[in-house]
Amino acid sequence: MLLLATDLDGTFLGGKSVHKQQLYRLIRNRQDIRLVFVTGRGLETVIPLLNDPVIPHPDYIICDVGATVVNGRSLDPIEPIQSTIEARWPGRLATKNKLKKVQGLRWQEVPQSRRSSFFYDENTDMEHLKQVVDALNCDLLISAGKFLDVLPRGVNKGSTLKQLIKLLQFPEENILVAGDTMNDLSLYQTGYKGVVVGRAEPKLVNAVTGMESIYVAEDAGAGGILEAIKHFPGFSSYIPAEEVELPIASSGDNQLLMVYHRLPFEIKEINGQRVNVPHKSPNGIIPSLTGFFRGGRSGVWIAWEQIEKKNQTLRNIYVDEENFPNLLASRIGLTKKDVDTFYKIFSKEAFWPTIFSFIDKVEFNHTHWEHFVKVNRLFAEKTAAEADHGALVWLHDYNLWMVPGFLRQLRPDLKIGFFHHTSFPSADIFNIIPWRGEIIGSLLQCDYIGFHIPRYVENFMDVVRSQLPVKVLKRENCTERFLSYSCPLGVETMTTEIIAGARKVRLGAHPVGVNAKYIK
Repeated sequence: MLLLATDLDGTFLGGKSVHKQQLYRLIRNRQDIRLVFVTGRGLETVIPLLNDPVIPHPDYIICDVGATVVNGRSLDPIEPIQSTIEARWPGRLATKNKLKKVQGLRWQEVPQSRRSSFFYDENTDMEHLKQVVDALNCDLLISAGKFLDVLPRGVNKGSTLKQLIKLLQFPEENILVAGDTMNDLSLYQTGYKGVVVGRAEPKLVNAVTGMESIYVAEDAGAGGILEAIKHFPGFSSYIPAEEVELPIASSGDNQLLMVYHRLPFEIKEINGQRVNVPHKSPNGIIPSLTGFFRGGRSGVWIAWEQIEKKNQTLRNIYVDEENFPNLLASRIGLTKKDVDTFYKIFSKEAFWPTIFSFIDKVEFNHTHWEHFVKVNRLFAEKTAAEADHGALVWLHDYNLWMVPGFLRQLRPDLKIGFFHHTSFPSADIFNIIPWRGEIIGSLLQCDYIGFHIPRYVENFMDVVRSQLPVKVLKRENCTERFLSYSCPLGVETMTTEIIAGARKVRLGAHPVGVNAKYIK
């Protein structure tokens, strides 16, 4: 039996997506692993995680930096531990009134119980603060160079965990604690085995130096926890051989985010249950793109899903855990009106006819354009939230032309690629679009832009030249791969690398092929 008592932000919820999926799957599949969330969050902000189908459900929750302890299933307080903590707390009003005169403190507007949380800065009078906290018969906890918690005397993550373990009569040698900031230090002072995950607060790493039962991991977040489970002899058997080395090396270690307007499945209600089924309408793009995740590559497929009401929460779900064990679907909720305006009306009336040079069919609507931009921003925000550091983002099709611009602002660390599954028109056609400058400016935030054939690359180059100065760095001959002569769309050479708007962007032509082996 193993009990994992872990901090959330930066620890259990942190690290690479592939490591999170490995750890979460391990916990879900093993009946002999107990899970305890030990977090600085208030209970109110932990509850949404309990509805997430990907994150394992905890057996117990210690929150408010140790001041709250509840059953993970019923959310009932664990007695007599909770009552003992309550009796030591002077009350939020009393602590706020006493501390409001301390210079440099700013109240944290977060749900909190039996503790008072503040931000502090270089102007905070620490000596005065300590005196006030002592007079309240409370403890002071400082972490991450900006967070400050006032807690009942003797209450912290470690002390509450020890009381819980004593109540459960759980063997202490089978406990592993995990964290990443100074408010986790008390966990390591319990004497249990522990791991400080990668990218942890340097002060914490220094504080645990010399503690024999503490392992300092290289991998961040969930990866660090997995590393520790492999490290400690008593725990290494919990990880099955097939989970130790996922077959991802052949397709790259970086997380791949596939951003497309459609999910790789339809959601149907069968016998009262929501079930993922293949699309009825023909679409060669989806099987082409899902193929990148066979073999266990870590990734997220980002698309919209129609919802009944605005602001409806959509949790991440597995696309197909059997065939794509590390591929999640992260859904953007759009109402029917949103979908109709963004996709069925504007994209099809303004961009589709332009792309295929039917300019007599084009209809431009500025209000619809603003809605299109708004939806693209939602895609960018969702992608930014789901991406590991340095992840590869692959955007698809004209419906998402404005995403690269927003995404580059939100996450400059990401590698961004874009592929056009349609034609790309000549400059005299494309430039009838009123928002051509904004679109090209957004696309030039990509690291790589792909098209089906070299002619479309050169059409794009003509459009770029019509919008801003551009320097061509590289060109290549087309004749080895493409027809150049006796072909209406043939060209001899195509541009493969440019500098435009102070950014270096690579270009390429990649006609999507046929998986003959799959057909056979």
